[in-house]
Amino acid sequence: MPASGAAGTRIELASTGRAKCRGCGRKIEKGELRFGEALPNPFGEGLATVYFHLACAACMRPEGFLLALEGASLPDPETASALRAMAERGVQYRRLPRLARVERAASGRARCRLCHDLIEKNALRFALQLFEDGRMTPIGTIHVQCAAAYFGTADLLDRLGRLEAVLPEARDELIALLADQRPAPEGGMAPGLAKAGPDETAGAHADERERAAR
Repeated sequence: MPASGAAGTRIELASTGRAKCRGCGRKIEKGELRFGEALPNPFGEGLATVYFHLACAACMRPEGFLLALEGASLPDPETASALRAMAERGVQYRRLPRLARVERAASGRARCRLCHDLIEKNALRFALQLFEDGRMTPIGTIHVQCAAAYFGTADLLDRLGRLEAVLPEARDELIALLADQRPAPEGGMAPGLAKAGPDETAGAHADERERAAR
């Protein structure tokens, strides 16, 4: 069952219950299958291994997860197939791995990373994060109705369910918003804010790297 993939990735049983998932921050239980990825140690020499729940890895580290999955034999073929499909969509839609969760805006001061309109207090929004130096860094939020323009798809319910990132009481509201998508701003991504904070800056740098790679 445990297997190693290329580039220092592997799927294995958690030997203890001490490690936390780098994607969602929740504990990985002892004996649970987990995804491990060896990365350059940002605090010293050599490599450091970071761990994810399988669903979090499929959604947030899709390329590495697919490599590890090639040599793994998961006990539930149906789950393995669903996770593979989730990871493949993350490769196809390059911003999907940034999706962390759906949440309600705590204030009316934050702006959407795509359209830069204010997100009203208590409105549903998607929180975004970026994986750098072995950890997730928040990079802001977007309107749920900007999902298709930002991610390239609004088909997100199954993905959010796998991440256990849906507010149960808001499911119907979320479905309605996902079905009512806004058009992309003219020129794609909206121009940067006049005074971008660190979250906006990190995301903007990622967007610039994506455009340069095309």
